Amino acid sequence: MTATCPTHSVPLDGGPVLYTCPIGGHGVYAADLSVEFHPAGVTR
Repeated sequence: MTATCPTHSVPLDGGPVLYTCPIGGHGVYAADLSVEFHPAGVTR
């Protein structure tokens, strides 16, 4: 699963603790992202 920038919705570079947005250049911490695996077809 690829982490995406919450602002620009593009895949982030780097990781696993600090990612960098290739468009905006700002840092995004992994703790601020929702990268939890959600299987397709499962509803809650």
